[in-house]
Amino acid sequence: MQSANAYTRENVQNAAVQYEQYGVTSMIALGLNRDLVYQLRDEQKKGTFPGATIFTAGRGIGVPGAAPPVPAAPDQVYRPTTVEEARAEVREMASHHVDIIKIWVDDVFGRFSKMQPEVYAAVIDEAHKQGVGVAAHVFYLEDAKRLVADGVDVLAHSVRDQKVDADLIAAMKSHGTFYVPTLTVDESFYVFAEHPEMMDNAFFTQSVSPELLKVFHSPEYKAKCENDPNLSKNKAAHATAMQNLKILRDAGVKVAFGTDSGAFPARIPGWAEHRELEMMVESGLTPMQALVAATRTSASLIHVGDRGTLEPGKRADLIVLAANPLDDIHNTRQMVAIWHGGREVQPRVPAAKLSAAQ
Repeated sequence: MQSANAYTRENVQNAAVQYEQYGVTSMIALGLNRDLVYQLRDEQKKGTFPGATIFTAGRGIGVPGAAPPVPAAPDQVYRPTTVEEARAEVREMASHHVDIIKIWVDDVFGRFSKMQPEVYAAVIDEAHKQGVGVAAHVFYLEDAKRLVADGVDVLAHSVRDQKVDADLIAAMKSHGTFYVPTLTVDESFYVFAEHPEMMDNAFFTQSVSPELLKVFHSPEYKAKCENDPNLSKNKAAHATAMQNLKILRDAGVKVAFGTDSGAFPARIPGWAEHRELEMMVESGLTPMQALVAATRTSASLIHVGDRGTLEPGKRADLIVLAANPLDDIHNTRQMVAIWHGGREVQPRVPAAKLSAAQ
């Protein structure tokens, strides 16, 4: 169950450790963070807080009474009503040295009002004045076009209402806009109900609590997913997202990596990242293209030059695998060892244990 009170030191630590044990050595939390995140980030730099390296967008900027439509405390998201408020809130987050600013733009299948264009234009302008990039939660092609024209740095979800067109492609390439497909977002609404066999392995069962696993296997959960009024919309959105990912990557748009894991119970830290890689390949990307998106390009997105590739002088952030992921992207699960900042981390499900279970 989601709760505005779930953002605690203990829960953040558990998630950060789980990410790391699944081979995710760096992660960025795109909004809905309490200000506690700044303290935890600083503790990490001193070596006193464990898990994946945390990058953050702070609270992020949403719409009054609208997106993001999840339980959130007032200190987890800004919801400005004017351009002036939006600019002030950007400055406040920038004062904490956030790595990016997050905005929620779309209307969630028409349920809410969208963010007004003058508000997100002001956010983008002010963020750039403060030396910070902006990532936008999007769904619709027309919103994506206007955001790119206004200078947004990252489209933080796929365009999912229709096929992307030449105008968007040209604009994204001209502006250098990053594209983060997050294919797991739409699939997460139904995949475990329709494909329970995906959960019948140690790599999955070690990523969730026994209580949550029981929920996912229950008839009630299956019925809830099947009766979701947005089920057909989510499936159509997922199919369109996969199509658009291939089009944009082939066109030379900068594709990075994300999952929205942790935002909902069915978006599982660590496990979701491996599933995302698999779906990127199912979309038509090569395993190498998917892996580069998750490493080098994503490091470039948040402007960190000390990771993302294996080179002399960079951090020792890497995974040792028992099989080649370029032969089969599922082999990213075959982890022998994880190295994070030169420190060895034991995988939660080592390759030997995974192979024995299979």
